[in-house]
Amino acid sequence: MSQLPSLVLTYALFLSVGCSPAVDSAVNQTSFAPSQGSWYSELYDESWSALPDLSFETDAFIQDFSYAGYALGHQVPPVLVNVPILNVLDFGADPMGVRDSTEAIQAAINQAASLNRQAVVVYLPEGTYRILPKQPGASTLAIRKDGIVLRGAGIGRTFLFNDATVMRGQQIIRVTGTPDADWLREGNESVLITADLSGPTIEIPVEQTEPFEVGDAIILRVDPNQAWIEDHQEFGWLGYEQKLGSMLYYRKIVGIDRARNILTIDAPTRYTMKRSYSARVYPKPGMVKNVGLEGFSIGNREHPGRDGWENLDFAAPSGEYTQRLAESRDLPLDFAQEKKSAYDVHFSYVILMQNVENSWIRDVESFAHSQNELGTHFLSNGIRLKQSRAVSVLNCSMQKAQYGGGGGNGYMYRIDNSNDCFIANSLAAYSRHGFSISGMSSSGNVLYRCRDKETGRQTAGSGKTHGKGSDHHMWFSHSNLFDNCIAENSWFEARDRYYDRLSKPKHNSTSAHTVIWNTTGISNQFHPFVVWSMQARYGYVIGTQGAVVDVRTDGDYPAREEVSAPVDIVEGVGKGETLYPQSLYLHQLARRLAE
Repeated sequence: MSQLPSLVLTYALFLSVGCSPAVDSAVNQTSFAPSQGSWYSELYDESWSALPDLSFETDAFIQDFSYAGYALGHQVPPVLVNVPILNVLDFGADPMGVRDSTEAIQAAINQAASLNRQAVVVYLPEGTYRILPKQPGASTLAIRKDGIVLRGAGIGRTFLFNDATVMRGQQIIRVTGTPDADWLREGNESVLITADLSGPTIEIPVEQTEPFEVGDAIILRVDPNQAWIEDHQEFGWLGYEQKLGSMLYYRKIVGIDRARNILTIDAPTRYTMKRSYSARVYPKPGMVKNVGLEGFSIGNREHPGRDGWENLDFAAPSGEYTQRLAESRDLPLDFAQEKKSAYDVHFSYVILMQNVENSWIRDVESFAHSQNELGTHFLSNGIRLKQSRAVSVLNCSMQKAQYGGGGGNGYMYRIDNSNDCFIANSLAAYSRHGFSISGMSSSGNVLYRCRDKETGRQTAGSGKTHGKGSDHHMWFSHSNLFDNCIAENSWFEARDRYYDRLSKPKHNSTSAHTVIWNTTGISNQFHPFVVWSMQARYGYVIGTQGAVVDVRTDGDYPAREEVSAPVDIVEGVGKGETLYPQSLYLHQLARRLAE
């Protein structure tokens, strides 16, 4: 206990760079002692338990979100010093931005991988490095090995400039595991869970424990089969189960009771796991670990097209998705026969981390190249975390996408089917969606002191987008936390997103048991609220403050109210300044590390 204050204070100081106030006063306390005039939530007081004997289906309770981030919150991402450093200039990279430096930087990354060391830094000294993909569909730079850190000289000193304007479905930087790391790839070693798990637990009863050892990485899986869909009244999802994916929890085994056939895992489950939902466990190898991206600015050359930037202009001339778009909006089947400018940039990303764990993106900022007439920073999307766990994104800034159309464009940060990831002190600005969480496997993720500024914006065309706000976007991402986030001409939401004119499967229930804690609303020209929460089962909005404090809990389609019932729990509207603790994440982290 004597070491707790310094450990958590160090973590809080690390997270607070560039933010004010610097440190939440609650982190040095593990018990509740609110000052005079403060208040605490009825769901989070001195009687709170991290593993309550309660049901996700019938009870209201706040979960333990302290596992989010690098090393599940036990450590901050390291600043590596006494490790091999490979300078990209030694491989022929040009810091003047004249010659193409792609092959030189990739050669340095490949050399780092070949060293088979626990950690290697690939260093980009101050300068501008011109890069671009070498073939259609490929990323510009790729990292596929543990322990590689791509480090610049700092934001505003090292610039990575991607010079390709046709980037459909591509990334500037891609970090990815092996094919076996795909969380949906099951193999032949699945073991059924032998009891329904209605609440959060770290003990998993299984048919047999022989396939597993302590330290193994596993997937706990639940499928949205007919039983799940009927229980959740999402009948419009019948027939689209494969598209929806599954609830997937990536965990490590920390104990095995072979006599009782129980696996003990390193973090709690986040939603109901029933035998009727085919609840099961299987090994999961192949994730990439301890990769870092840090200390540089990154951007893309602006696409030269000045038309073809409307909401559906990304669509391919033909294909199943294009057909569904046409049918949902009563458009002719050949509506996308002519490719538009947006087609070239659709679903491109600045950075993708896929099948990655215990890694980080730190002090990375987008920038506008001097030749970009519209002030564009990048073509479509910023940072995406996909099927990843315990990745920390710290002190980053992503803004000013050229295109923010439908179908997955204009997101600054997207958490996609990932567990326990942590985005802190980061800015999203001038976007379609600033921060977005998607997919049934997204749970346990935390956004801490993030700012969404000027939503519904793109640099091309009209400058406006149809979609807006920071959101839980689709298909029952659940049990996440927005903590001390700020909305400036935007808002945060976890609500039902059923729309009449939307291709199937509709987004519908986007969340359950998500907490939106101590939110600050600076402005919102679109709506008279800072939070919109209409979650399945229960949702929680605890504390708002600022110029815009209201919370909305209903929807646009009355028929959907039965699906989302009961109405979400709201406490402390306009009273966030006196909420105790100010940060739920830091307070829970302090409590867990004290145990």
